[in-house]
Amino acid sequence: MLISQPHIIKASPKLDTVVIWVDIWDFQSSLNAKILINRCFNIKNHSNMIHGTNMNPQVPHCKNCWKWGYTTFAC
Repeated sequence: MLISQPHIIKASPKLDTVVIWVDIWDFQSSLNAKILINRCFNIKNHSNMIHGTNMNPQVPHCKNCWKWGYTTFAC
């Protein structure tokens, strides 16, 4: 279901929290996303929950560092 490697960014320089972005292959009905959203999984004894996000084509998104606000060419 994953169509690319997971991308990990720190939520804040002062926190130990990270956000992991993944792109999944899905149907037009979003069947795979509906199965994954709100599911929990473990990484090294840490419980994690999958949250969905809405696509927002008006806000640029860098596919290099995965931060919002600029494109890959400006990274």
